[in-house]
Amino acid sequence: MKRKAWVGVLAALIPACQSTAPPAESPYLLGLHLAETADLASYQVKLARAADLKAGIVRIPADWAVLEPDEAGQFDAAYLAELEGRFQRAEELGLKAVLLFAQSPAWANAGAHPAHPPLPDYYDDYANALMRLVEAIGPERIAAVEVWNEPNSIEFWGEVEPREGTYVLVPLTHAREYADLLNNAYDALKARFPELTVLGGSLASADLDYLNALFAAGARMDALSLHPYARVDEREGPHYGRAQYPDQCNAEDPLSPPWCFEAGLDQIRAWLNQNGRAELPLWLTEFGVGSSDAWGDAGNEAEQQKHLGIALDLLEAHARRWRVRAAIWYRLQDEGEDKMGLFREDGSEKPAAALFRERAP
Repeated sequence: MKRKAWVGVLAALIPACQSTAPPAESPYLLGLHLAETADLASYQVKLARAADLKAGIVRIPADWAVLEPDEAGQFDAAYLAELEGRFQRAEELGLKAVLLFAQSPAWANAGAHPAHPPLPDYYDDYANALMRLVEAIGPERIAAVEVWNEPNSIEFWGEVEPREGTYVLVPLTHAREYADLLNNAYDALKARFPELTVLGGSLASADLDYLNALFAAGARMDALSLHPYARVDEREGPHYGRAQYPDQCNAEDPLSPPWCFEAGLDQIRAWLNQNGRAELPLWLTEFGVGSSDAWGDAGNEAEQQKHLGIALDLLEAHARRWRVRAAIWYRLQDEGEDKMGLFREDGSEKPAAALFRERAP
C-alpha cells in the first residue's frame, strides 16, 4: 500500500453537485490506517496511539496469504489469534474498525505476487476465508469489511498493461473480474451477517470509467470505498515536484484524470447521484501524503500538516453533501521510505499528528 510518485489529479474541476438531505450519521469518522506489525504487542501500541490521537476508526489489514498459506480451509492459528487480538483491543479502546482483506496465497494465484488477486476458480475460497475470519473476530467488532485493495490499479491487479490514457489504471475489462470477486464475498457475508457493511470498489482515485464498468458488471456493495490521492504538481514554480494540495487540480496535466481530492469527490458524488446510486455512502479508506522531499510528497513535515488541514477543512464543509461516512489517513507511522505517517519511525509525533488530534470530529 505504499504510495508512489505516479499518483495524479483529475483533468478538470467540476461544479459541486447538489444532493439530497445529509445522512444522519454525519459528521464522518476520522481515522487511521494501521499497517502490519510483527506481533500483537507492537500492534497494540499502534492502537493506543490512534486512540490518543482521538481517532474514531482504524483500518486493520488482514493478509489472506498469511492467514491461509498452504491450502483452503487451513488457517494459521497464530495469525488468526493476532487478528482477533487486534479487533478486541480496538473495541476496548473505543475504536471502530474496518477490516481490509487482501493479498492472495500462492495456491490461489498460481504463485503470482501476493498483492495480485486470486484466479477466478478461487474466488469462492476468498469469500469463504473472509466469512470465517469475520465469524472468528466477531461481526459486532467490525464497522465494515473492505473487499480487496485498489483493484483498478496495476499494482494490485496483476501483470497488466495500464489503460490507454492513464499511467497505472487497469484496462476496463478487468472491472468484471473484480465485480465477480466482490459479489462472491458480498453474497457470502450478507447471507451470514446481514447487518454487516460491505465496502466495494476500494478505488485508487476517482476512476469514473472503472466505476461505470464495475456497476455495469453488476457489482454489489453497501458503500463505495475510495482513495482520493493527489498527483504531483509538474507546473513550473515553487511547488514543482510536490503533491498538489487537496483543493487543487491541474487541468493541463494529461495524466491528471482522475487523481484529485476535492474535485474527485465532487465528481464521484455527481456520478452516483446521476446514475441511480445517490444513496450509496462513501468511505475514504485511504487519503494522505508523505512528509519527505521525494518526488510527489509534500516536501516536509510542515507541508504535510498543511495538506491534512486543507483536507479536513474540505471534509468539514462537504462531508454531508459527499455522504462521507469515514475518512482514514494513510497512515499512522512511517516505515522506511514511506513517510506518510503521522508518527516518525522512532515513534515521535510529526506536526500533522497534533493537528489530527485537534481536529478529530
